[in-house]
Amino acid sequence: MRIADDLLRIAKGEALDDSWSTKIYSVDASPYEISPAAVAYPTNESDVQQICEYSFTNKIPITARGAGTSLLGQSLSNGGIILDFTKHMNRILEIEDDHVVVQPGIVKGVLDKELKKRNKFLPPDPASSNYCTIGGMIADNSSGMHCLGYGNTIDFVERVDVVYPDGKAGFASTEKFDVKMEKLHELLAPFAEVIMNGYPMVNKNSCGYRLDAVLAGEKFQPQKVFAASEGTLGIVTSAKMHILDIPANRCMLVLGFEALVDALSAVPAILRFSPTAVEMMDHTTVSRAGTISVRDNARGCLLFIEFAGDISLSVEERMTRCRQELAGRCSVLEQSADEQSIERIWQARRGALNNIMKMTVGCRKPVGLIEDTVVRPDLLVDHASGLLKTYRENKLDYVMFGHVGDGNMHTRPIIDLGSRLQIELMERIAESVFAKVIKSGGTITGEHGDGLARVGYIEMMYGKQITDLFSRVKRLFDPSFTMNPGKKVPVQ
Repeated sequence: MRIADDLLRIAKGEALDDSWSTKIYSVDASPYEISPAAVAYPTNESDVQQICEYSFTNKIPITARGAGTSLLGQSLSNGGIILDFTKHMNRILEIEDDHVVVQPGIVKGVLDKELKKRNKFLPPDPASSNYCTIGGMIADNSSGMHCLGYGNTIDFVERVDVVYPDGKAGFASTEKFDVKMEKLHELLAPFAEVIMNGYPMVNKNSCGYRLDAVLAGEKFQPQKVFAASEGTLGIVTSAKMHILDIPANRCMLVLGFEALVDALSAVPAILRFSPTAVEMMDHTTVSRAGTISVRDNARGCLLFIEFAGDISLSVEERMTRCRQELAGRCSVLEQSADEQSIERIWQARRGALNNIMKMTVGCRKPVGLIEDTVVRPDLLVDHASGLLKTYRENKLDYVMFGHVGDGNMHTRPIIDLGSRLQIELMERIAESVFAKVIKSGGTITGEHGDGLARVGYIEMMYGKQITDLFSRVKRLFDPSFTMNPGKKVPVQ
């Protein structure tokens, strides 16, 4: 049986299974390489329905894919069908004053340009915004540099139209939803207290299924179950996203500190002035930034702080008061209020991960297993100190940066993946780091998801009762385990 030939008969879009195509789709931004059986490019929801029904009937795995920017193997399929939405299902369907309706394959950067013409924006801004897709952002509950001020992708999803694993179409919003969602409510309602007490108390979280967001507030919000679900419950074919007015005024500070812990100790004080972003790059990434004048801070640490709002005096006052509060603790490397300079500064921070990904030498790579932990900002110093101690004791080089205003630390030790001893060391470090983060009330993954790398740690994060509930949610939507199997819930 040639799956691609079958797909060409049942759907209008292209389908490929040649060695070159399957090789391209065997990788994403993660270290994994897993080959699919075929790649399909659906043209509309009907194509998606036909392909999902075929997958369901023949028990063939199916995985939705946007730009392939996932860092943990979310968009890879072992012998299954990859659905690439970037070729055909990439349109903006509607733009209104407070929302936009898009297909999953629309690139965030393309959407940003269209919204800017109307003085609007969709705040989540991952570093890959120039090429990542909205469908992928929903699947991972992406965040980015400005989620401190505005929130994460899950906070902006108002409605989704989906195709379930058996090919049936569905929909979900706070006001209206299908029968499947009614069953979800029946499943979750008896566990409401367990759910609300069992999730971390931090600003961002992409670990497991976000059942807490589904039940948060006065109304049932079933559309939010798809945010951070990594395409394991259904395939989003369109999404209605809440949008905001672009703030009239922005200003920016770049502060230099002598050491990482000095910078992190200043974060709680900075947060008192309501910044929209507080980002960090330590000396392991500063030297690669290129466009920031670091002067004597090449071995130190930088904080990027943005203030925004519609009243110019209020924005400038908050920045001035913040600068005064930190006087004597750091040096002011840059201060700006013009858009061109602000964008130049953010571009340096945005490129941190791309620069890090280029640091591979042979089998030595910056490994991302513990890269996305989140703790309360007032615990950052202890958290970072523990990481640095671990790296010193094990003689590991590392990189460190992140969204410290949210307590979200991105760090990667440089590991020799050709050494079994080094791999086992990485696993021991992960167990130790995750245990400390969980004990502190944090999360093991803030915005990059679980994928293949962290699915085995989800029960450690939530305990057996909630992870058993995750399995029941999975079986409700995908009883045959054909939809992106091995992600979020282990294959059963």
